[in-house]
Amino acid sequence: MNKQEVITYKLQPALVECEQHQRRLHSAWVEAKDFSYWTSDAQELNDDQVRTLDQLLFRFGKLQDAIGSRLLPATLQLVEEWQEHEPFLDKLNRAEKLGMLPSAQQWQMLRELRNQTAHEYPDQPERVKANLRRLLEQVPILEAAYRQLEDWARERIRTK
Repeated sequence: MNKQEVITYKLQPALVECEQHQRRLHSAWVEAKDFSYWTSDAQELNDDQVRTLDQLLFRFGKLQDAIGSRLLPATLQLVEEWQEHEPFLDKLNRAEKLGMLPSAQQWQMLRELRNQTAHEYPDQPERVKANLRRLLEQVPILEAAYRQLEDWARERIRTK
């Protein structure tokens, strides 16, 4: 696949998908960060708050998945740095060295957090609340990583 085909068939659709997830994630984050739930002893959320947190969790995971499975590979392919059978950690490290992502270690931490919040612990409401609070705090970090990769990719598209 030549560079223009990578841009047309892989990179541009990945950018569109990630942008959609990021916009919806950000909207849910703006709403959720002001919940009194975070600063009170409350253990219960109302239905609207649950829907907002569901959206936050869903979009956090979807954005991270889309970056890792579509945007990052397409961007690495564009600059001929993609090795098909290489471990993902090596790809993350290469992306960090190229300036595509701020930190491979940070990415792994975000992935671990995503996995922790994907599990429900109905008998441990404080654990759930702590995990959700940590995820809420990390949304700006995921968004910044996405923006850095997006900017890097768009700059390469302009120079092709």
